[in-house]
Amino acid sequence: MRIIPTAPPYETAPIIPADQQMSRTSMLREMRYTGVLKHVAEDLAKMESALPPEHRVTAKRLQREVGEVLESDGLAHVEHIMDSMHDGYLRRLAQDFPTLTPTELRMAAFLRLPMPSKEIASLFSCSVRSVEKHRERMRKKFHLSPHESLTMFLASRV
Repeated sequence: MRIIPTAPPYETAPIIPADQQMSRTSMLREMRYTGVLKHVAEDLAKMESALPPEHRVTAKRLQREVGEVLESDGLAHVEHIMDSMHDGYLRRLAQDFPTLTPTELRMAAFLRLPMPSKEIASLFSCSVRSVEKHRERMRKKFHLSPHESLTMFLASRV
């Protein structure tokens, strides 16, 4: 008798409650706006030397305003929103797994929503491969077996 190996069962994505879906949408919108503002600040800095002197003052003022907005609405602000949304989830995760890096904690929050690696990569301004490597490292730190889902693990933690 020959035994044919079977593939592990496919996991189903967790159902996202409406309030989490709205929070996710708001978070994505805010992070996209932040990305746009970063590009505007970079473009203003590049254009400044080519502008006539009377417009340089305006360009510097706009750069300063954009910089202030970016400083006040940075990733720490997003983390604060996520932590309050998840009722101290990131803090508890960091206590339970002290070897997690700040980047891995941020990714854990996004994976818990759940978000695909491609979206996380665009938010973190990195490659999908970088997100995949972080996921691998997190799986090792959580001691997950190959058939266990990282997303399901994170979503099931209270």
